[in-house]
Amino acid sequence: MVNVEVFYMSDHLPDKISRRAFLGSSAKLAVGIAGLLAGTTGLFVYGAHKHRGLGSGARPGHIVELGELEWLRSLNTVKRMNYEAVYEDAWNSKPVKGFVFVTTEADGSVLIMSPACTHLGCTIAPSTDVGFHEAKDGQLYFQCPCHGAQFDHRGHSINLGLNRLDLYEPIIEGSTVYFDMMKPIRQTEA
Repeated sequence: MVNVEVFYMSDHLPDKISRRAFLGSSAKLAVGIAGLLAGTTGLFVYGAHKHRGLGSGARPGHIVELGELEWLRSLNTVKRMNYEAVYEDAWNSKPVKGFVFVTTEADGSVLIMSPACTHLGCTIAPSTDVGFHEAKDGQLYFQCPCHGAQFDHRGHSINLGLNRLDLYEPIIEGSTVYFDMMKPIRQTEA
């Protein structure tokens, strides 16, 4: 016959923990949780401080000032406006130079157009050449020097059925107009 030793639960009770060990473990757990909460709170505060909006007094580097609203509303043609800004991502920031085309709509709103062709992203060039467009109305048009895409003075595609030029939303604060160079609005209409 085989001897089988039988153990009952009462025979194997876990070791008792002393009061001192319990308080030490509880204190370590509390300090760990407090550190975790402090760290995440610090990240939220840092993020809010770094990415504060226009209303807080300091503009982020990617918000570009265009000029006074009344002056921009008085434009009766398309104007190329150069800008300098700061491109920022989570780790790096670098200065950027660029330009946009600005004009005014019939209702007085400011229209800010990207100079990037919607065909392949080349930089478009203005053209007032009379032979450039069959309308021959003397208006300013844009042409992609690489692929021949053409756009009218409002950014609509003329010849290839492409999407309209990307736009930027004007941000009006007081009497000054800004735009966010990091947020072009993709147009889906021709």
